[in-house]
Amino acid sequence: MGSPSEDSIGGQKRLMMDSATMCSFAVSLLLAEVLAIRAAPVILVPPVNATVCINSTATFTCTTDGGDALSWIVNDSSPSVFPELTADVNIVSGMAELSVPGLERFLDVAFVCRAIDSVNLVSTDSDPAYVRLQGPPSPPSELTATPLNE
Repeated sequence: MGSPSEDSIGGQKRLMMDSATMCSFAVSLLLAEVLAIRAAPVILVPPVNATVCINSTATFTCTTDGGDALSWIVNDSSPSVFPELTADVNIVSGMAELSVPGLERFLDVAFVCRAIDSVNLVSTDSDPAYVRLQGPPSPPSELTATPLNE
C-alpha cells in the first residue's frame, strides 16, 4: 500500500492515492461516521408528582434533549399494560405529555419519562412521579346544633 502524494496542476494541489490507499481511506471515513458517539439523551424537565381530586385527570409532562424518541413507562411497562389506566399520550419533538383521566382510587404507580436514542441504543429515564388523590374533606366527628332563638 502506497502513501498519498501531492501533485500540483494549474496552481491547485491534489492528493493522489493508489486504489488500496483510497479504499482504506473510504473505509476509515465510513467507520468514523458509523461509530460517531453521541451523548445519551438528557431529561431537561422531569415529570413531577401530581395531586388531583378524585375523578379528575392527572397530567405529567417531560422535556428532553437528544434522542429520537420518547415514551412513558408505568411501573416498568407501557401504559397500555394497565387496563385500569386510560392514558392519553402526546409526544412532540422533545416534549411528552401523559394524561390519566378519571382517577377514582389511589394508585401506587410510578410514571417515568424515557428519552431514547435508537441509533446508539441508549436511553435515559426520569425519576418516577406519582399521583396523590385528594378526596373530599372528612366530615366532623360530632355536630351540635344550637337553636337560633333561645
